[in-house]
Amino acid sequence: MRTANDFPISTAFSEKNILSKPELMAWLRGIYPDAPNQTLTWRISDLKHRGLLESPGRGMYRLASERSFQPVIGRAATRIARRLRQELPLMDYCIWETRWLSNWMNLQPAATWIIVEVEKEMGESVFFRLRELFKNVFLDPDRKMTELYLLQLNDAIIIKPLVKEAPTIVWGDITVALPEKMLVDIVAEPHLFQAQQGELEDIFSVALHETPVNQSKMLRYAGRRKKRQVVDALIPVAQRIRTTS
Repeated sequence: MRTANDFPISTAFSEKNILSKPELMAWLRGIYPDAPNQTLTWRISDLKHRGLLESPGRGMYRLASERSFQPVIGRAATRIARRLRQELPLMDYCIWETRWLSNWMNLQPAATWIIVEVEKEMGESVFFRLRELFKNVFLDPDRKMTELYLLQLNDAIIIKPLVKEAPTIVWGDITVALPEKMLVDIVAEPHLFQAQQGELEDIFSVALHETPVNQSKMLRYAGRRKKRQVVDALIPVAQRIRTTS
């Protein structure tokens, strides 16, 4: 009996870079003619799990590339994560650094802020704990506080409520934000991410071209942040820029 191992998945994409689910199912049907659709769907999930396929959008598939998201976690962020794990081991959290956005930007901001997102009811507790370790710690700053204080600082730690089901990943032993989350956050909070507002189209263009971004996951998160239409509008704009540049 022929199996998918006899026909490398790359052969399915010999004529097109992206296939719809029906097209991919049709290719698998040629290998497993008697298999039920449920089995073929499982085969697709297995190929994704094994890192051979990735899904850039709902019902769309392409070969997994060597591009990857590899955040460089600084000493301060590592220290924060260690403190949270030791003292609040059951709390959900996410840590990321604004300098990770620099790879997608033309103008490089001088400021490097650490964003620490925690369960809403734990914000004050985390704030006081981190104030014991660091000087410039802010709890969910609004526009006025950002403009009066934060924008004057090159280094700061910002504590914010963690949105449920935000796109995160455990990197080493630290939970960090995925690109899908960071892209939505800079749109959802313009007062906090002022340095990125003038480059949103370029940022999305570079990010979508150079980083594996699951657009379906990004749009679901954008919906939870009530910014789905804005983010959705940036996706085709970004693709047009990349195509014509």
